[in-house]
Amino acid sequence: MRQPLSQQAESRIRELILERSLRPGDPLPSEGEIARLLQMSKPSVREGVRRLETLGVVEVRHGLGLFVGTLSLDPIVKHLPYTLAADNVPLAELLQVRQSLESGLIADVIPLSTPAWLDRLDGLVERMHETATEAGVDPAVDQQFHLALFEPLGNRLVLQLIDVFWQAFTRASESQPRTARHTADDHAAIVDAVRAQDPVAAARAVREHFADIEMAVGTPAQLQSQQEAAS
Repeated sequence: MRQPLSQQAESRIRELILERSLRPGDPLPSEGEIARLLQMSKPSVREGVRRLETLGVVEVRHGLGLFVGTLSLDPIVKHLPYTLAADNVPLAELLQVRQSLESGLIADVIPLSTPAWLDRLDGLVERMHETATEAGVDPAVDQQFHLALFEPLGNRLVLQLIDVFWQAFTRASESQPRTARHTADDHAAIVDAVRAQDPVAAARAVREHFADIEMAVGTPAQLQSQQEAAS
């Protein structure tokens, strides 16, 4: 199916930036000039520019013209939870990405741990014990724990992605049959492994933290097999 003209303009403007090796802050031709270069209508180019501005690829400076944006991932990350929800991404796929991200990064956190930070994690685990119900730990406290766990990395994108997949998974699970829930003890095991400076045990604790939910929702491979069997 042919792309709408506005999407074609968006793609062509991206190509133009790459072809000219333009960097963030470099000026771009005007919309009229771009329309002539690409042999497209001004309305299509204008809509393509608007789409790229939303993503931060193009910056519109009123009275000055068009410039290459900062190319930040912030706008993409900001809209990712809604994109995942709209595309109805299966719980198993969301869980796989989140588990891989956290289990893969936990070893990098260990050398950066401090007594004050470990005390903070202990406090969040204690709050989980105090507020836990039959459905599991308080989701708000669970979210705080996972963000705090990776704060020492000083990597804003990692925290954004962890938050994105936490939000997406939580939203998706609300419309699914009840799945297994996290427990406060799962989180305590992660803190214990980090305090012991044991990266292998820490990664294992993170994987086990998600194991019960994985058993409930399955894996992407299992889902694909079920779909193939049903077709």
